[in-house]
This record gives sequence, structure tokens and C-alpha cells, in this order.
Amino acid sequence: MKIFKKILLLIGILLIVGLISIWDLFDRGLFYSRHISTDELNEFYMYKTWEQQEKAFEKNFGVEKYKFPRKKVSEIKLFKNTFLTSRITSKTISNLNKSELISFFNNPINFHWSETTWSLDESEYILRFYDDKDNEIGKIWLCLEGCGMTESIPFSPNMKYGGLSKTGMENINRIINKVLAE
Repeated sequence: MKIFKKILLLIGILLIVGLISIWDLFDRGLFYSRHISTDELNEFYMYKTWEQQEKAFEKNFGVEKYKFPRKKVSEIKLFKNTFLTSRITSKTISNLNKSELISFFNNPINFHWSETTWSLDESEYILRFYDDKDNEIGKIWLCLEGCGMTESIPFSPNMKYGGLSKTGMENINRIINKVLAE
């Protein structure tokens, strides 16, 4: 009977660890499809050439409707994109740095038109944006070292295709270093 209890306990522990691991992988990644509204599809993606698409993005730079993250931000947290420890090592960003980050992601100068193939698990950091009810309203993955790319939910034309410009790389590294030094 003791062996049976030990086996059940071991199976229970393994099941809990397995479920936590799966939850963490899904939480840090993007394992579901994103719904893009018909209006956004028509406004940004239904073009025959890249040039036409870029003009559609440029036309909407700074348009309030498409500013990131599209809702009032109460809090931003910076997470290292690490397995199982990202939640306990997160940093809440100060109001000064919060304003700077929101401005950064809404300034097209920080981004260029390049697009590369990279995986979200290559990102070093995840920024999560919360409203005053603690609901996640935005998420940005930052792949800085050797990549220079971002991915965001929700989409914003201000970030072009997610590639960081030279100025953007300098600015985001400066901001992240300030946040980490807090």
C-alpha cells in the first residue's frame, strides 16, 4: 500500500510540473492564431505590392485608433523570456519609463521596414501592458542580440514590420538598461 501511495504521489507531482511547464510555454509564446479584423485587413494587408502596403502603414502613423496598445496603460512589466522563472523575476516599470516605452513603440523612427524570420522563443524579453483592472492589453517580444526584431499584440503600423532601426536599437537598449538598473 505504501508503494502505491508513493507512485500516486510521484505521478501527481509529475503531472503538476508538466502542466506548469506547458502553461509557461504557452504564456511566453504565441500558440494561437490572432484575429485580424476585416477593417485592418483591408486597411493594411490587401495590396498587390509591398510599396502599396508600406504607404498604407505610413498613412496611419500616429493615428490614435492604431496606437499601441490601443487602451490606457496602468502598468508595464518586463519579463525575461526564461523557462519557468520569468514570472518571479519580472520587474514593474516606473511611470517615467512607462511613458518612455509607450512613446518608443509609437514612434516609427525607431523601426525600419525589414522583416526577418525569427521565433518568439529567441526573444530575450517580453513586455506586458496592463490596464487598471490588471487585464493584459498588450504584449511585445524583444529579440535584441543579433536579431533586432519585435513582435506585438496588438499590431500597430507605427512599428512597421517589427524591425528595429539603428536609432531604435540604441533607444530600446538604453530604456531596458534603465529599467534593469531600477
